[in-house]
Amino acid sequence: MKTIAELVNHLNNNADDEVFWLGQASDEQIHLLESELGAILPESLNSFFRLVGGGGTVEENISGIISDDALTESHGGMLFDTFYCRKEFGLPDYFAVIYFREDEVCWCINLLPDEFGKIVSYNLFKQEPDKTMYDSFELFLEEYVELRTE
Repeated sequence: MKTIAELVNHLNNNADDEVFWLGQASDEQIHLLESELGAILPESLNSFFRLVGGGGTVEENISGIISDDALTESHGGMLFDTFYCRKEFGLPDYFAVIYFREDEVCWCINLLPDEFGKIVSYNLFKQEPDKTMYDSFELFLEEYVELRTE
């Protein structure tokens, strides 16, 4: 499997659509995000934040830390997207949103100890988890990049 940096570079150089990143995140902002979420995030996700903050292809961005500010109140920010989905769709507090699109698609990272780091599809309409999509953030990112560089 490619590293987070290799996947980001591959997307940068081969994407079918425009790529934008949210800007590198500092450890201070990552810790602030974790504190606000009340959970530690997987190191692979934190590495992604340190490298690019979040983002990806236009209209299909990965939620993250915008301009090194974990508290930014805007869609695309992990904290904002997570709290929005908790308020509007009953998202459990053991999920943090990593991919949110048009109030229809919501994928989250599971923060529970026995399922830690797995990517889960959350059904916004039924307000319940659907299924585990990926066993790790790395596998999610690998397919995210693959699907956008064919």
